[in-house]
Amino acid sequence: MPKLNFKQHILPHLVAIGTFLIIMVIFFSPMFLENKTLQMGDVLQGWGAGQEIKEFRENTGEEALWTNSMFAGMPAYLINIKYQGEEIINTFHKILSLGLPRQVEVIFKGMVCFYILLLVFKVRPYLAIAGGIAFGMGTFNLISMEAGHIWKVEAIAYMPLVLAGIHLAFRGKRLWGFTLTALALALEIDSNHLQITYYLFLLVLIYGAAMLIQAIREKTLASFGISMAILSLAALLAVGTTLGRLWNTYQYGQYSIRGPSELTSTSEATQGSGLDRDYAFAYSITPLETFTLLVPDLFGGNTGRALGDDSAIADFLRSRNVPRQQIDQMTSRVATYWGGKPFTGGPTYAGTVVVLLFIIGCFFAPQPHRVWLIVATTFSVILAWGDNFPALNYLIFDFLPGYNKFRTVEMALVIALLCIPLLGFIGLEALLSRAWNKETKQKFFWAGGIGAGLLLTLVIFSGTFDYASPVDAQYLSAGEQEFVDALHDDRAALLRSDVFRSLLFLGLGLGLLYAYRIGKLNFPILAAGLTLLVLIDLWSVDRRYLSEDNYVRKSNQLGYLEATEADQRILQDPDLYYRVLNLQNPFQDARTSYHHASLGGYHAARLRRYQDLIDRYLLGELQGIIQQLQQGQLNMSQFPVVNMLNAKYLIAGNTANAVITNTQALGNAWLVKQVQPVQNPDEAIAALGTIDPAQTAIVNTSEFEVSANNFSNDGSIQLTEYRPNYLKYEANVSGESLAVFSEVYYADGWEATIDGQPADYFRADYILRALPIPAGQHTVEFTFNPASYRVGSTVMLVASVILLLVFLATLVLSIRQWMQKETA
Repeated sequence: MPKLNFKQHILPHLVAIGTFLIIMVIFFSPMFLENKTLQMGDVLQGWGAGQEIKEFRENTGEEALWTNSMFAGMPAYLINIKYQGEEIINTFHKILSLGLPRQVEVIFKGMVCFYILLLVFKVRPYLAIAGGIAFGMGTFNLISMEAGHIWKVEAIAYMPLVLAGIHLAFRGKRLWGFTLTALALALEIDSNHLQITYYLFLLVLIYGAAMLIQAIREKTLASFGISMAILSLAALLAVGTTLGRLWNTYQYGQYSIRGPSELTSTSEATQGSGLDRDYAFAYSITPLETFTLLVPDLFGGNTGRALGDDSAIADFLRSRNVPRQQIDQMTSRVATYWGGKPFTGGPTYAGTVVVLLFIIGCFFAPQPHRVWLIVATTFSVILAWGDNFPALNYLIFDFLPGYNKFRTVEMALVIALLCIPLLGFIGLEALLSRAWNKETKQKFFWAGGIGAGLLLTLVIFSGTFDYASPVDAQYLSAGEQEFVDALHDDRAALLRSDVFRSLLFLGLGLGLLYAYRIGKLNFPILAAGLTLLVLIDLWSVDRRYLSEDNYVRKSNQLGYLEATEADQRILQDPDLYYRVLNLQNPFQDARTSYHHASLGGYHAARLRRYQDLIDRYLLGELQGIIQQLQQGQLNMSQFPVVNMLNAKYLIAGNTANAVITNTQALGNAWLVKQVQPVQNPDEAIAALGTIDPAQTAIVNTSEFEVSANNFSNDGSIQLTEYRPNYLKYEANVSGESLAVFSEVYYADGWEATIDGQPADYFRADYILRALPIPAGQHTVEFTFNPASYRVGSTVMLVASVILLLVFLATLVLSIRQWMQKETA
């Protein structure tokens, strides 16, 4: 048997995993020691959105694929769907997670994956530990997780692993390059955050261009071609393991707010296949705000934060003889942020020590990695500037395929947050491997000088910044100029304080490296010191945005979803299916969806036509209902769109008497007398405000063929069976009739039958379904059975099995080769 060098081959990795675990347990100690969890708003919203789907799965063992709990009905593809073969991919997720709590595991996986990436780039393990901490503990990850964006952080965590597999392939390690790329990319896509995956794709394109240029220069195009072929197969296999998810996401995207609007009256920016430009660029950072990568509180930190008793605002309030208790209250949350975004949970801070290493990498990292990492970082920053650099970013938004599907352009900084520590630690490895000669010393001091120079420049010119924020207007309008002046002084103080903090960490980092290079420290002390310095730097800033105050008892968190008296009263209704409209912020809250079929909800990719309905009618009707309630005279016949969506109940509060029964709701289905033909979507949505939907159906006859304009409504149609993906009605009509259903029209998957025979249904009233019914007694059924799920899920199962076999074969083959090499 071969001899295994435990100290060389195993111990460093055990130390790395152990270090990451210890950091996680201490940083998230309330989870481990106090049975608490993070209070994450988006996670709670996700639970509300997915409750109907989850209950259906538990009761039947089937997937609903559709939910009626939000926005009057929508596909469940981007909410909570399971596919065949997912358990195989989930097993890899679990192995990498080591059984940690969900909120902790995503940070831990980021550390591990970046550690692996640095090993692939030949950085020594004990240095790579510091790199793993730098990547995983960045404020962007912690702030995103605190907000509940778990899937986003998980997708970020797998980015380094994908790049590691690709780099292995180009290094000639093609077997592991293929296997690791396929596995990592499958995990990345399965994390279900396509915006992060899209940024990863842009990063890989830049890396691939650098490898192509290198191959041309070195005349190794054949080798480059082989690597590309292998990686292409790996990508195909990874896509196969997630085909159903990708297929459904793409298909649904055409109908969601990420797709084109069918209304020509909509603003020009939304006529293309993508988001409104202003909406997408709402979260753009200013060019100066880029330097929060180096100085966390350069722009005041997060939107509202506590200031101390020694703040300028506290001094101002004392000068006005404001009581101490009121001063404490007013300084507990102050609008310190003055950057370019509407609001923020905190800065995108990469770490002063990490940025120092990045600058060092710009001098010492070998080619071509130095160039492509600098290019990728720069490109990432420019994208994050958004409409603060319109000349380029508007062009990219309009012409780069797929880019206009995503909002919050600041998120492009995830590319920089990977490239900065990667170049930094590659450069550090190169610096430590070079002779300490005159050229090395000059480059080292130049790097340190640039970092210090940037920080000193910020201090020197800090007096020229205006520190103004739109929120200041509310104080100025009240004549509180002195208060605003004090607020600006506090913003300036936060800037200067953190600049000096960064100077301290910069000096400590430079001193540590210099001491090692002149022989005052050995390598273990250097590695431990650097790890500790990176950890303290990031930990202290992370604690500003993720502290004890962010944790709650698990039981308290679930309390948000508990049924109120109003919910309990509605749930007593024995009817199979009806909808509820919560009058309190309905279109940004999924709590109601946890208990009821709701007209509202919370989702970033709701159906475009439903959003049109919200903008054109529902918001106005909502406001009208509230106004009439305040006046004590509610006439629901004045709100036809709410009625046609079968809003049987309105909720005006949490108590039982806050429930309003809407007797004007049209029910699950009804028979209309006539069709009002229109020729396009603009006419259809406009006509909706002119008709009585109980009597008339609006049909776009240029899209759907209707046999007649007048129908018999002498009869009845009743819902007799309900499941999220199945609706059964019994109809009894005396003549040819047209039934309108209070269900959202979605052709890709919903199939209609009359007495078991396929029947053609069409869209009516801009958003609903309609179906002609012949005279007599009939059974009408709607079934949601999309081919994209059936076929995609089968392919996923086959591809996942292949991926598992490939991974096991690669592992066994590698162990056998290693053993043969050792015994030779």
